[in-house]
Amino acid sequence: MSDIYENAIASIRLGIQDFQSNDELRPISALRNFYAGVLLLGKQCLLNAAPDDAEPMEILASKFAPILDDDGDVAYAAKGQQTIDLAELRDRFKGFKLTWPAGDIKGLQKLRNDFEHYHSATPKPAIRQVIADCFPLVEGFFAILEKSPKVELGDTWDLMLAERAFFRKLKDTCNATFQEIPWWPEIAERDDISCPNCRSSLVYQKDDTNDEPGDIEGCCKACGDTFSAEKTVEIIVQAGFGIDDYIAAKEGLEPTIHDCPECYNTTYVETGITVKCFFCGYAVNGDCARCGESLGITNQSINHPQFCDYCDHMSSKDD
Repeated sequence: MSDIYENAIASIRLGIQDFQSNDELRPISALRNFYAGVLLLGKQCLLNAAPDDAEPMEILASKFAPILDDDGDVAYAAKGQQTIDLAELRDRFKGFKLTWPAGDIKGLQKLRNDFEHYHSATPKPAIRQVIADCFPLVEGFFAILEKSPKVELGDTWDLMLAERAFFRKLKDTCNATFQEIPWWPEIAERDDISCPNCRSSLVYQKDDTNDEPGDIEGCCKACGDTFSAEKTVEIIVQAGFGIDDYIAAKEGLEPTIHDCPECYNTTYVETGITVKCFFCGYAVNGDCARCGESLGITNQSINHPQFCDYCDHMSSKDD
């Protein structure tokens, strides 16, 4: 294997060792080393997929410039020593017909950048989460390389598995506090909760016997921030339906998440299956009293809920 691979293994080991330390400055080093190691491991996947006679910079350079080769034909040579970043790595995976493994590295990337440039005060549990979220990606890269992560990383892999199991246990404990909320089962499987303060998904409600959305006292186990019932439900709705909302916007469709016309919180969801406010329970239903069109959150008149917008407008003209 290349120096890139050896550096990848060393960086991942250092990152996990740094994370295990109680030194307050070591989490910064942990993020930097672990992130670098994961990227290097991905770059080795590209090198393995390239022809044996290819030079590393022919595969990994970020910029290329056209040159004339010895035969007078146009060729491309690496320009400078800068290598590809995360976005370029993913693009080259496609070009090399490699499947990008499961796992979230964007959270790790963002947190690393925050620490590098903004002196982030992100608590250790949130760092634990972004590192644990990246483990499936590491495992996927090793699978592409046909290597065993246990053999290559040794005790470091055991520590990584323990971290992932520990975080999963914390996450399950937090999720369990919402079990009495009536609509929780229909949203739990889509759960991607994010604390607005530290971005950790370790959000829970203090009273795990509470079954009323309006009485939820939300809290983040990572940073200790607390949230009103309204804010907590908004966080959960965004976690459950934010991706639907994003896809709808991208495709030019109506939004999925709306401000509720009854309680005014951004907790009203309208999809082909779900139609209701997760905070107050209000749901737009029935037909327009004038034209018979089915009413929904996007066409119901605000001033006269029994009409659709068009009929309300026409009725006002008739007056």
